Amino acid sequence: MTEKIEAYFMKEFSEKAGRIAVFSLGLLIPFYQVRMIFLFLLAMSLLPSDIQHKRLGSLLALPYSRQELFWISYLFLIAMSVVTQVIGMALFGAQLISSMNVYWLSMVIGSISFSTAYYAVSMISVTAGLDNFGIPFLVLIADLIAGGVGNRFSNPYFYASPAHQGNVWISGAVSLVVLLVANYLFVKKGVQK
Repeated sequence: MTEKIEAYFMKEFSEKAGRIAVFSLGLLIPFYQVRMIFLFLLAMSLLPSDIQHKRLGSLLALPYSRQELFWISYLFLIAMSVVTQVIGMALFGAQLISSMNVYWLSMVIGSISFSTAYYAVSMISVTAGLDNFGIPFLVLIADLIAGGVGNRFSNPYFYASPAHQGNVWISGAVSLVVLLVANYLFVKKGVQK
């Protein structure tokens, strides 16, 4: 399995080197709102983009099952997110023993939760035969609006929102559920085109 992961990572780095380089530089920015934009763009440009541009057949011609392809692409997204977060922490001076560690850890978990949710939404969209960017962008706008309505203490969606993340663990659980639904639809139902 390690060879398949390595081969997929090499394929992504060779085919999408320019995009990944630009997104990686954007992911080094320490402000979470800016980082969300680049995480969103990175999530849209991986497997959902390949499906949208009708490259799924050539990917499945390689020794990957649909299940493996889904999870290895997701692993690539999470690896890029965490690695750039750690590099950004090193560049912007996170001390090893400080109260900032809790902040950085919550940012790492928040980044994973956000990228998981929107990777899954994009996969659901392309599996249904829709766009890999437009539908997830509309979902993001709706998520931002729904989580920002009213007082955060009186808005229960604020805590579950992948964008607002009032509670990192609840939003992470919601993101995981959406990811499992996306995996099920992609593996069992296939791509509708």
